[in-house]
Amino acid sequence: MRASWATVRRFLLLTGLYFAGAVLASLYLRTPEDVTLFWPSAGIGYAVVVRYGLPWVVVIPAAMALLHAFVLPVPMEFLPYSIGSNTVATLAAGWYVQRHRRGRDLHLQTSDGLLLLRGGILLGAISSIVGTAGLIQADMIVPGDAGRALLLWLLGDLLGMTTLTPSLSLLFARDDDRVGALWKGDDATPRERIAWVIVLATCLVVIYFAGRSGNQYALGLVSLPLALLLWAAVRFSPIWTMSATVGVVVFLSLLTGLGLGGFSRPLTLLDSSVLMLLLCLVSVIPVMLSVSNYEKNTTAAALYRRATRDPLTGLLNRSTFEERARECLGKDDTELTLLYLDLDHFKLVNDSTSHVAGDDLIRSVASLVEAELGESALVARTGGDEFSALLPGSEAAAIASGRRLLSAIDALRVPWQEQTLTAAASIGLVHSSSPHEDFDVLFSHADAACFAAKELGGNRVLPASSDRDEMQLRTASMRRALQVREALDQRRFALYCQPIVDLNRPSPQQRHFEILLRWIDANGEMRPPAELIAAAERYRLGPRLDRYVIDTVLQWLEQHPEEAQAIELCSVNLGGDTLIDDEFSDYFAARLRRSSFPAERLCLEITETSVVRDRSRAQQFISRMRNRGCRFALDDFGTGFCSFSYLQHLDVDYLKIDGSFVRDLEQSPLAEAVVRSITDIAHVLDKRTIAEQAETAMQVDRLRMMGVDYAQGYVFCRPQPIDAFFAAAAAA
Repeated sequence: MRASWATVRRFLLLTGLYFAGAVLASLYLRTPEDVTLFWPSAGIGYAVVVRYGLPWVVVIPAAMALLHAFVLPVPMEFLPYSIGSNTVATLAAGWYVQRHRRGRDLHLQTSDGLLLLRGGILLGAISSIVGTAGLIQADMIVPGDAGRALLLWLLGDLLGMTTLTPSLSLLFARDDDRVGALWKGDDATPRERIAWVIVLATCLVVIYFAGRSGNQYALGLVSLPLALLLWAAVRFSPIWTMSATVGVVVFLSLLTGLGLGGFSRPLTLLDSSVLMLLLCLVSVIPVMLSVSNYEKNTTAAALYRRATRDPLTGLLNRSTFEERARECLGKDDTELTLLYLDLDHFKLVNDSTSHVAGDDLIRSVASLVEAELGESALVARTGGDEFSALLPGSEAAAIASGRRLLSAIDALRVPWQEQTLTAAASIGLVHSSSPHEDFDVLFSHADAACFAAKELGGNRVLPASSDRDEMQLRTASMRRALQVREALDQRRFALYCQPIVDLNRPSPQQRHFEILLRWIDANGEMRPPAELIAAAERYRLGPRLDRYVIDTVLQWLEQHPEEAQAIELCSVNLGGDTLIDDEFSDYFAARLRRSSFPAERLCLEITETSVVRDRSRAQQFISRMRNRGCRFALDDFGTGFCSFSYLQHLDVDYLKIDGSFVRDLEQSPLAEAVVRSITDIAHVLDKRTIAEQAETAMQVDRLRMMGVDYAQGYVFCRPQPIDAFFAAAAAA
């Protein structure tokens, strides 16, 4: 019922508007020969049909019927032509625009303005042809005057459309917020607006009195308001320019149509045509310039927004955030806290639903971040599921804000198809007082604090100040991860070898050995890889590092067939992430197929902790590579979460006893018992044992007495570069 009443109200309002325009034209804007100088209702009806659709053309016959019934009686023969000319022409023009805009809304841009102008010309042509035919049919004009009537009718409709359709199209726009923005879409000050209005009013007064003076060139002063309209087109909003254009055209039309201010009404076809063409130019030029200027400013604003804003969330992007954060940090009179938020387990959302669902969740979280932190905070999306904010105030206040934000995120529920998406997050923050530290330093501390919060279980706020030493260690770990990436890109690694010696049947050292990795830093110095490999594992660079090692080892062996021929077993370490990486498994299988080195002579060393992490996928990898011929060793055995019970289901060939037990053999009965039990269990399961880090002859003797099969350590040989390792064998 409410919708029906709204429709009736709109119909009455639009009919009244069309009727008012027709009355104005009929009573005041006519020439002595009873020809309408311009027809504002043409622009009104056109705007109504373009905005609300073709059915709303009923406004026109309703208003025209009222006009001819109460204001402007016409012969009955002309009545259907008068109503039909306006109705049919507007319907045709509306259909033309609807067909060419292809279902989209019209916007304030030059192409849409030209589309409206083409439709307006079509409207004027049809209306003038039908109307002129009616005038002849009703004997209101003689056939010889058909050309004059046709031209004046066409120009009157065209002037009505160019004057009123643009402004009414904006006022009838769907998006009320956009209309409001158009009113405020310029940088002009109130003082400039007032000055402009005063100057325009003065110009119109000058034109009026110039006409009264009898000056035959007074109408040439129309260039003054035209110049002011061009000024408005450049400086003011489009709706301001369009409204002012309507006022100027109506004022000039009344002066000439009513013969005010000494102006004589146009008496001939030429006078009327020249006047109407002049008014058409006055109505078109400022509006087109205003639209063009608005379009240029809109495009510039869109480019600026794209350059500074994240397209998904509308928040600042990372580069803009860094730039503005540095500006804030450059002020020495404020306390600031840098906050870094990362969603916990966000990858599960993308993997279990879709990236579209993930985007919806990101947008929802972004809205919460912006709302909870307030307008005083500088907020940005700095990564896929990462947000950063710079908050004024104390660390305690920032912690409180962070906790409120985490609570809001924890309570967030985003419907997605038949599911409900939830989220949790971790926040790291770092406080800074003047003089402030560099942004990069603060950001790395906040990032490290967030990482630590995740490792503590997530869904918590962790200030970097709570354990600054720990934060520095984590920051150093991040730097080492970057060094891993750089070293891989530049291939700054070297292969070293260390023999694995058979304690019962010693053989040449080069027959069974382990490949060890050494890292060459940016200064060209050789460094042990322990910290670097740990950082690679932490930041998921392990598979890439292992792929490099495997490829480099096989390349060396393929290029040295004589040395490769003598090898009994070459051991290579694989990280925990590599073991469950399907892409690495596919790569390794393909690499083995095209290698001349037999897979049966490769032993892949894996740690028990990496197996426990995902036993199912680890076993799948082991089975696939064993089918290719590879053998496996369980590295660092005895120090992880291993249970003897699952060894019978784990298809490995060797158990490498952790070096901490081997080093303590001489003074620890417990170490001896562990080594002995591992060896006994391995033999029961038909596996062999390798003792790591054997450093003395006494340790080797005790290992041999306990039945350990192999040993590896400094007592036999320190690690050597692979070329030197095999060169020593050739020299022997």
